[in-house]
Amino acid sequence: MDAIQLLREMHADTKLRFKVLLADEDPASAQQRWQALKPLLDLHEELEDQFVYAPVADEMGPGTPLGDWHVRHDADVAVVKGLIAEVDALDSKQPEWRQTVARVMDALSRHVMDEEGQIFGRISQVWESDRLASVGAEMLKRLDKGSPRAAARTRK
Repeated sequence: MDAIQLLREMHADTKLRFKVLLADEDPASAQQRWQALKPLLDLHEELEDQFVYAPVADEMGPGTPLGDWHVRHDADVAVVKGLIAEVDALDSKQPEWRQTVARVMDALSRHVMDEEGQIFGRISQVWESDRLASVGAEMLKRLDKGSPRAAARTRK
């Protein structure tokens, strides 16, 4: 599987996990879903940075859309991490908890729209299919080490 396709599948899986979490009426169960989701978000960001964004930024250099994407990406990640900290400071029985989880989902959705709409296509233009497949294979190996359940879900 190529790296871009893997990231797209992870985005779709994350969106589904958020929807299930927010639809869960039991605060304790929703909290468990949240705790299971957070490491997957961290792992996804790690995969993007290590295998895609850092190498492409090095290759393209500053002053290019791909070379500068990591700055925007890091800013978006900082916003999401701040929202995650807000969720973690709340009790899942409070309505504010779900509202803040929804804000995390919204921030990630905006980021993913930019990423998939503007960045992935550019990467596919500068990296040939063999490179995308090779990087995707490396990412899957890392995904297997980081979270077997996430890897199994992504390979369906």
